Amino acid sequence: MSTEPRKAWRCTLCGYIHQGPVPPNYCPLCGAPDTDFEPYEAPAAAEPQPDEVKQWRCIVCGYIHEGPEPPDFCPLCGASKDEFEAVKQPKAPQSPTEKSIHVAIIGAGIAGVSAAEAVRDASPKSSITLICGENALPYYRLNLTRYLAGEIDRATLPIHPKSWYEENRVELLSGERVDHITPREHFFTLANGRQIFYDKLILAMGSHPFIPPVEGTDMDGVFALRTVRDAEDIIARTAGKPRCVVIGGGILGLECAGALAQRGLQVAVLENHEWLMPRQLNRRAGEMLENHLRKLGIALEKNAQTRAVTGRGKAEAVELQDGRSVPAELVLLATGVRPDTYLARRAGLEVNRGIVVNNHLQTSDPDIYAAGDVAEHHGVLYGIWGPSQYQGRMAGMNAAGMDTLFGGLPRSNTLKVLGIHLASVGKVQPEDGSYTGVEGTSGDDYAYFLFRDGKMAGGILLGSTSCAAGLKNAVESERDFSELLKRPPSVRTVMAALA
Repeated sequence: MSTEPRKAWRCTLCGYIHQGPVPPNYCPLCGAPDTDFEPYEAPAAAEPQPDEVKQWRCIVCGYIHEGPEPPDFCPLCGASKDEFEAVKQPKAPQSPTEKSIHVAIIGAGIAGVSAAEAVRDASPKSSITLICGENALPYYRLNLTRYLAGEIDRATLPIHPKSWYEENRVELLSGERVDHITPREHFFTLANGRQIFYDKLILAMGSHPFIPPVEGTDMDGVFALRTVRDAEDIIARTAGKPRCVVIGGGILGLECAGALAQRGLQVAVLENHEWLMPRQLNRRAGEMLENHLRKLGIALEKNAQTRAVTGRGKAEAVELQDGRSVPAELVLLATGVRPDTYLARRAGLEVNRGIVVNNHLQTSDPDIYAAGDVAEHHGVLYGIWGPSQYQGRMAGMNAAGMDTLFGGLPRSNTLKVLGIHLASVGKVQPEDGSYTGVEGTSGDDYAYFLFRDGKMAGGILLGSTSCAAGLKNAVESERDFSELLKRPPSVRTVMAALA
């Protein structure tokens, strides 16, 4: 029996590996001829580590799974196995510190909870105080629309059970509001007058819904979804199957529309742009998503500028600038959010649109950090789950004495309520002629990939998102596709390279 290693050949266009003494006549994936194959030697496999534990993050909801492989499906949002990515935790050069300090965290969303987790991991002896403005355990805000849809119950919302905070010695103060921060003396004051001193402070207050300057938005029957209480108030109004209008065709607006449609309500979405989700989708993808909405029975009005919410004491209709009127007894405002920066402004910290932070996520006061929706890094406000979780962890590590740097992340968004998979990562519109786009459709599936200087700049996946994790990784790592782009590639070729 021959002991020579089996020969292999790699397609230089799509990366397909062929086993055999000679290359195939053509590539079964992209159709390239045998002249586009090169000899390939597989890299030596690393020695297996039987006790190695990996972490995998669901790219839809942020759930972390520990194990050698991702789970078959996400227990929180139901995402499939291929929508998990290996976690790239920020690495600290030091071991956990032995010194004991007091780290206080204002805000208990995902940024605040991630910061508390990181502080405890990095500094076992330090004390931690976590201020939660709601009378509830910190929860997955990302899943509020699934709660609104009736897909999950309230018991599944908390990030950790109450016992986790006790076991990890995190003092959780629920239902508390911070009145002001006094940086010079290193303390902040709660609304009840209690003063809490700190060595390091992390600001993770999140954001609040933006209410547009439209007449009638204070009327009964008009809501914005930001908290679990908001969701419960909206659910209470759905009992009589009122006609519903969602103002805003972004991610939150569409998820709310899908959730209410699942409850059997007649729903219309008002979008002031020419297509849906213009920040995340190009026109073609937006129009395909529009067709999907209509199949769900959701009406859509584009180029719709809201003039007023009208009614006699309570909402009855939404009037548009062009004179149209859309009947609605229930109106949801999904017109964006604004960072909760007032505490930082009162404290004299540097604030632009958000609280300005450096690469260590430090504010203009070196003992105060900011993470999540409130943090503005190099002019960017992310306002989405993934970066908030990542920033929270890094702020916690740095506050505890580690040294990690945040270099920014490409935007990444997913939809989870509309019954269709959608992923949007990085840039989705070419800014000039230096970009190269590759797009294609197959039935109801659409894929678009954008390259610049041979590197993946962004992409859109609608329908099939099997390579979403690969797309996200390629954009974040600035992976080079120059070889693939020597000849005009197909969508199928790019997807094969990302798999």
